[in-house]
Amino acid sequence: MEWTEIAKICAAGAALGLSVGKIVVDRPHYLERLRPRLWLSVAKQMDLLDWLKLLSIAIAFAIGAMIIVGWVGYLVEKAGLPLYSPEEYIFAKLERASPVGMFVTVNILPIFEEWVFRGVLLEEIGRRARSRSLGILLSSIVFAAFHISNPGTYPAAIIPLAVGGVLLGICYMLGGLASAIVCHCAYNSLSFLGF
Repeated sequence: MEWTEIAKICAAGAALGLSVGKIVVDRPHYLERLRPRLWLSVAKQMDLLDWLKLLSIAIAFAIGAMIIVGWVGYLVEKAGLPLYSPEEYIFAKLERASPVGMFVTVNILPIFEEWVFRGVLLEEIGRRARSRSLGILLSSIVFAAFHISNPGTYPAAIIPLAVGGVLLGICYMLGGLASAIVCHCAYNSLSFLGF
């Protein structure tokens, strides 16, 4: 990996970390949402219908995202705008090096991505703008732009990534943070498996 790629990753991570860190310092209740103790407490209170709702929303949005994001990505590439470099794309390299490591990575990262982009940024933008729709849209743009820091990702990838972010935002609004995380993991797993 070249130094410019490392600098790009570090700059994007630092900017996002400082922004979210400031929000979390001002509103520490966002940090509570990451604590397993809270998740276990909520899970114990859920009945079968709650679980079915969470999973059905997540799976429906994951399948919808596979179709819609795939179609948008196809149209962007058909317009002559490449999304990724097959040789340089970080996840393609990871998959070649360790398929198991890749599968674990694409299912761990969404926990933190969904907490940051939906659980904190969407909520905070929506609260400040008094518009959940604007929260979904702007957090999706930040989500897409952040992914451009991945080595081998071209700027045109912002378009399908932003569409995916909007779908994850709607999933979050309908099913909560857990539903968005399950949706994101399912989408990544289906992508990894080649669907």
